[in-house]
Amino acid sequence: MTTTEPITEPTDRTRLITIGHLAATLAMVGLMTMVQLVVYPQYDMVSAEDFSAYVSSHGQRIGLPLALFAPAEVGLALVLWLAAPAGRIKNVAFGAGALLAAAWVATMFWYGPFHGTLINDPWDPDNIDRLRTTNWFRTLSWWIRGGLAVWLADAITRPRPI
Repeated sequence: MTTTEPITEPTDRTRLITIGHLAATLAMVGLMTMVQLVVYPQYDMVSAEDFSAYVSSHGQRIGLPLALFAPAEVGLALVLWLAAPAGRIKNVAFGAGALLAAAWVATMFWYGPFHGTLINDPWDPDNIDRLRTTNWFRTLSWWIRGGLAVWLADAITRPRPI
């Protein structure tokens, strides 16, 4: 005997949350991609004398977009998971949220302190390479989240036949 999940029609509120979540997630995908593919490779072009100031300036300038997009993404991911219809959609929302949590835990306990090391220690090519290499975890996490956010937006906002 097979069982099927009852189809629960998403509310307009859930659809609106989903679109907001998609926008915030894709903003973070763009930000993380730009940092990985543009900012970190430019570290090689900065002299040892200017490196600490350059990294410090990067940290200050990236703060505004992060302050706008990150809380929106985290909050909307949680609200979307709570509002998502039961079944596959809720499971995907949970998985996407777990990936987001893993990326932010890594940021708090590894990448944040590591950026401090780059500011306070002399210019070190090995540290720069370590940052670029290990940061692919966060970049790929957001790329996957972006794909899941698109899938969720499609699954929740697509009109269903009556």
